Amino acid sequence: MPRSAASTRLELPAAYGPEAEACLRAVAPALLEQVEPWVDAFYAQLRLLEGPANLLAQFGKDDFLALTHHQTQHLRLLLDPASRADGVRPASMHAGRMHAMTGVPVAWLVRGTALLQDLMLRGLQPSARTPDVSTREAARLVLGQRLMQDLHDQVVAHQAVEAQQVDAMARLDDLLARGLAPPDLAAGALDALHQLDGMVAVTLGRPDADGHLQFEVVCGEGFEAYVRRVAQGKAPPVGVHAHQAIGASASGLAWRSGQPQHVVSYATDPRISPWREEALALGIRSNVAIPLLDGDGQAFAIVDLYAAWPGYFSAPMRRPLLGHVQRSLSLALSRGLAGSRVIPYQSRRLYRLGLESGTLQMLMQPVVDLRTGLPVKCEALARLREPGSGRLIGPLEFLPAFDARQLLLLFELGLQQALAAQRAWAAQGLDLGVSINLPPHGLSDPAFVRVVRTQLHSSGVPPARLTLELLESGELGEATVREPLMAQLQHLGVQFAEDDLGSGYSSLLRLDSLAFDEVKIDQGLVRRAAQAPQKALDFIRHLARLSQDLSIPVTVEGLETPGLIEAAAMLGADCGQGWGIARPMPAADIPAWVADWRLDLDPQQPRTALGAYAAYLLWEAQLGALAPWPDLLHRFVKVPCALGHYLAAQDLRGDALEQARLAVLATALQGPTSQAYARARDALRALLSAHVRQANGLPED
Repeated sequence: MPRSAASTRLELPAAYGPEAEACLRAVAPALLEQVEPWVDAFYAQLRLLEGPANLLAQFGKDDFLALTHHQTQHLRLLLDPASRADGVRPASMHAGRMHAMTGVPVAWLVRGTALLQDLMLRGLQPSARTPDVSTREAARLVLGQRLMQDLHDQVVAHQAVEAQQVDAMARLDDLLARGLAPPDLAAGALDALHQLDGMVAVTLGRPDADGHLQFEVVCGEGFEAYVRRVAQGKAPPVGVHAHQAIGASASGLAWRSGQPQHVVSYATDPRISPWREEALALGIRSNVAIPLLDGDGQAFAIVDLYAAWPGYFSAPMRRPLLGHVQRSLSLALSRGLAGSRVIPYQSRRLYRLGLESGTLQMLMQPVVDLRTGLPVKCEALARLREPGSGRLIGPLEFLPAFDARQLLLLFELGLQQALAAQRAWAAQGLDLGVSINLPPHGLSDPAFVRVVRTQLHSSGVPPARLTLELLESGELGEATVREPLMAQLQHLGVQFAEDDLGSGYSSLLRLDSLAFDEVKIDQGLVRRAAQAPQKALDFIRHLARLSQDLSIPVTVEGLETPGLIEAAAMLGADCGQGWGIARPMPAADIPAWVADWRLDLDPQQPRTALGAYAAYLLWEAQLGALAPWPDLLHRFVKVPCALGHYLAAQDLRGDALEQARLAVLATALQGPTSQAYARARDALRALLSAHVRQANGLPED
């Protein structure tokens, strides 16, 4: 009776084990002798197929020899009668992983298995060694089982590689959803990509002024060594300009085209000859350069992925990943990176090592009460001391290189020094507070609150003597997280200051939404006062008035000249800070500075051009307030004003400025809304602006 299909399946021999070993023992020697010819024939047939042929053409000689050697050893393992399933399966999984890395789709694996099976069947033809038909049939069935099991394991490994890619995309999405700062997002994204099987290195870079790509974030120890060799002039850099010989890399092409660019094989691509030896020594066999684009479609950074297998990035299965990286990181990083200063990886590394190895030094800049002239506190300003030269590096250089972990460490070490300084001053009889910058995300991270609480406890400094300054730039996080943490700090007794008021619209919104104890007017506004005094002084006056209407004291930063100090005091600022008062100095120098410091100001007797202009603006404001009361207005106009005192002290009586001032006084009696007064006022303002520019050595408009 004919056997059923079910009974046939039940009677198929096992692929491994004693019975399989017995079936193969007689035929294995003859088959093993044919392995090398089979492998040659196998690849010869693959080259007849368009897809596999294109892929194999990208393999260098050494890579192809390694591929054929691996295939030969794998076939020998499959043909060995004594092989066991638990010994063959890892080799099959490795083969599947290798095929996934080189861009071989599953359909090709099936086709390749059919080719091998056909070659083996030919090897089982009758011969002097295998005359028995039943022996050959049993061996054929065992080998067929082994090939099917091998195919299954390869497919499983292949699918695992694909699943890992999906996981990497999910990790990117999770990072994006967390709203991380650019350094943390870039580091996290590159780390997620670097963990992909077969990845050697992942980098993010931007070109410097010379068109050399500076790798700012690097994942991969070997690539870090290459970056160091480039910095030492021992390895060729990567360029982005077409006229440069080093601009022919995938990175350069991606920068210029705005499209991802591939190096399918470092062994065969002629464009990358300058870097071939470096890459092959690092185990790099392929590369893709992904340009990150701003809103105008212009590249602002390049993400480079380097793999250990040829063809890794040209496989269709990689396209979703590469597209996702470009879209998500372009959107997330464009605001933080586009237009910002390029910081080479070596510099970033030195800054971070410097912070961790104790080169941080907090310099202290005094803040003085502009009414009493007394110092009230010092702001602690972070510097890193450069090894060797001893040069102090400012935060504009090193802060963009720090991620969240380093910013927390910077805050902790800086706060420790600042509180130690305050305690030392108090021991010498100086009642000075101390302030320090708190990163915007510090109010979204409980770790910063723990640091403040711990440092205050260990130092013994009264919390009210500590002010935390919040920069205007950057997001403060969700109110549901921010407000409880801010409340914890305020409960301790810590003060809060809004730093850089006026540098952005969001700073004004924060005045309404957060409970600040102090505001600091952006020094960028102050420094423009000599060039455009009317605009700058009006800004300062209105911002100071706004803050004081909210019962918040005002400090003006950037007071670098006597004129700026005088103007800030005239316009009603409570406190001042800047080089005109004192430059940042070591904490130990503060007591001697306090002993020598004097502030000599008289609001009715300005001594500088800028102070006189500020006094005049206040006079204008008072005149406008008195407009409804003509009698008061007439009396006010007849009272000697600060500008008149200044002109007399400067021996400018009879000068055009004095004539313009007298014209304003004469027309003011007609009322501050009259056309005559407006013309006289504008003429005096123009002359005062020219006088301020001349007094500060600036050309006239």
